[in-house]
Amino acid sequence: MKRFIKWLAICLIVIISGLGGLFIFLFTYDYNHLKPVIEKAVMDATGRKLSIQGNIHFYMGFTPEIRISQVRFENAAWSDQPHMLQVGQLQLEIQLWPLIKKIIYIKRFILEDIDLSIEINKNGTSNLTLDQLPTNQPTKQFPSSEEKFSISEINFQNVCLKTVRLAYQNAMEAKQMTLTMNQINVSATGLYQPVSVKAIGKYRNHVFDIQGSLGSINSLLDAHQNFPIDLSAKGGGMDVSLTGKIQDVLSFKGIELNAFCQGKQLETFLNMAGVSAPIDGPYHIQMAVAEQADHHYKAAVDLFLGNNTLKGLGELNLNRVRPGIKLVLEADTIDLRPFITSPPKNPPTDKDPDLFSYEQFLPDSFLNMDFISALRVHTLMTPRLAIHDLNTHIRLTPTSFTLKPFSASIGGGTIKGNLNIENGQKKGVITATVETSTMNIGQMLKELAITEIFDGSPDIKLSLNTQGHSTKEWMIHLNGHIIVQMGEGKIYNKYINMFGGELSSNVIRLINPMKTNNYSLVQCMVCRFDINDGLADATMMMLDSDQMRIVGAGKVDFGKETIDISIKPLPKSGLNTGRLGKFSLSLSELSEPFKLGGTFKNPHLKMDLTKAAWTIGKAVGGMILFGPAGIAAALISGVASNEQNACELAKEVARTGKYPVHPSHPSVMKRTQQSVQKGFNDVGKHISDTWNQLFDKK
Repeated sequence: MKRFIKWLAICLIVIISGLGGLFIFLFTYDYNHLKPVIEKAVMDATGRKLSIQGNIHFYMGFTPEIRISQVRFENAAWSDQPHMLQVGQLQLEIQLWPLIKKIIYIKRFILEDIDLSIEINKNGTSNLTLDQLPTNQPTKQFPSSEEKFSISEINFQNVCLKTVRLAYQNAMEAKQMTLTMNQINVSATGLYQPVSVKAIGKYRNHVFDIQGSLGSINSLLDAHQNFPIDLSAKGGGMDVSLTGKIQDVLSFKGIELNAFCQGKQLETFLNMAGVSAPIDGPYHIQMAVAEQADHHYKAAVDLFLGNNTLKGLGELNLNRVRPGIKLVLEADTIDLRPFITSPPKNPPTDKDPDLFSYEQFLPDSFLNMDFISALRVHTLMTPRLAIHDLNTHIRLTPTSFTLKPFSASIGGGTIKGNLNIENGQKKGVITATVETSTMNIGQMLKELAITEIFDGSPDIKLSLNTQGHSTKEWMIHLNGHIIVQMGEGKIYNKYINMFGGELSSNVIRLINPMKTNNYSLVQCMVCRFDINDGLADATMMMLDSDQMRIVGAGKVDFGKETIDISIKPLPKSGLNTGRLGKFSLSLSELSEPFKLGGTFKNPHLKMDLTKAAWTIGKAVGGMILFGPAGIAAALISGVASNEQNACELAKEVARTGKYPVHPSHPSVMKRTQQSVQKGFNDVGKHISDTWNQLFDKK
């Protein structure tokens, strides 16, 4: 017995000495010697360099603790940033007793001061894709499964990330963003227990917080178990909730999710999302997403803005080279007038004289997917437009955008058109056509409770094409034509006064010189511009009112953003100017030419006493257009006759782009001579009539 006790005491001494030596070794060993081993292991596994610039500390106890500082993980070779991941400090605490049962139980895992950079280059390659390892590396011999130390479970109690800075940059879509997370806490009581999540962060100067629960670690790794999601978030003035389940998280299969978002100010949410739009007001959005087949999802979306409701059904197909989205949106009535805010008016400055910019407007790529959408809205109301039966189809690919066809009803008339943008790497090519018919502007304005501005039904035909990636390039390369025609209507002084200042007073002086009413009766308004490489020539410009006939000619340079239009006012021959002194304007003053000049940002309309040379050149075309007693005589006399066919002939020129020439008629020169002779005769008669009117002679 004594011998047994002796041997037992010796064994205990040996064990205690061994443990003591082990503890002394663990406490005194310089763990920085492990740096090369760790760095080499990471290099072998990832093909990228891991550098530990700080120290490695090991603290022994019932919960051993490891601390590593200043960890850097190399970025992809093509990136300008040297590091993809930087960690200020790593702290890991593992419970000792569960290791005996081959269970790793992480009590606490803390990462502090983290910088993570996620990048996608122009070829679509992400820096998260690890480099390929050399194929000639020797195959490493690992011990057999019987010799391995196997782990039956990995549990964790708390994972905490402090001060996380995430930078995202996508060179393909020219997008970048930054996100700061002050703290992220993930905790669970076991491998099979739900995971609790709490996070606080900041995005675009908006603080947000997230909290809720997720499925267990076991359900995350097991494709046969549902992974439940129940999260809520607040930020940017909105409340968000996400509930549902995912059957296979790692493969992104078996998704059934419901999302809800609401807030009192849409503008705050748009600012947080980096979108600028003059829309504000209370809103909420709800969406349900479910997987119908392998990587094929369907969704239902309802958007509410005030009393407006927009409902949609969509599909997402990931079984393609590029993802495909189909979306149908419908609404009965959308009234945006209570929600649209007027953007502040910035007065033009000498530092920024141009309206259009060379700054790239079209992205290098629209979306790395195929998007098809149908939009139908019965009634759409904005502060300036009342649109009915809006119907269009939108198609979007990485290199093209198509809006075709587009149709709607405005003011009892119709508008239709299409838009196509082919966005290549070197240039963007844009074609657009718009055509309106019997569109009564006055009727539309009455729907908007806007009166005494404009009353008429202009028909507009627009056919344009251009190229470039900026608005300035579009203007320089613009080609096509613009035609505007209107029959009888009213133009109210209140509408003209919107131009402001001298421009308004001169426009009123042109079309309503006698100011007998607060509006001008328009018999017709006709305009056609033919555009070649950004230079628009006024093929036809005429406004025929009850008091004046106004004809014009000249050019508009869209590239230089300049206007050079000469305008000749022709008072009607029956215009009663009253006795001398009753009105401040005589017939000769009423017929003085004007010039519309300046720039797009600073236009001006002023009297042109030099009588622009276009009056002579246009007179020849005018004689052919309006006949022997037409505009030629009017230009000479300064007074317009009251022929009834002037508007119809002007519309014909606007429609065809050519002045009519009839071979059966006398030659142009002969008709010109006849027109001039009759014009002189008419001048004498107009002067006589005017003289009699001024002195009440019968």
